[in-house]
Amino acid sequence: MSTHRPRYRYIAFRVEGPRPFSRQEVLEAFHRMPDRPWLVDFRGAEGLVRATNLDRDATVRSLTALDAIAGERVRITTMGTSGTIRRAREKYMS
Repeated sequence: MSTHRPRYRYIAFRVEGPRPFSRQEVLEAFHRMPDRPWLVDFRGAEGLVRATNLDRDATVRSLTALDAIAGERVRITTMGTSGTIRRAREKYMS
């Protein structure tokens, strides 16, 4: 058993859909996903989720597989990954 803290990665994503979605609608869609990504921030159409360095690839796959939020068809694209929230916001979020 390891006593090391998990190393978190912050994945920036963009939601492309017919209308802007609220943070609550995105959160509800994430709760229906099998691995439940941790939503850190969501503004407008862009957001950040947290994953460990070991789960990063699986989280990206599950994000891109999500095809509906609040009953409406969407496409989620990941913009990049960072080791800190601050750097992810600076680099990927407008």
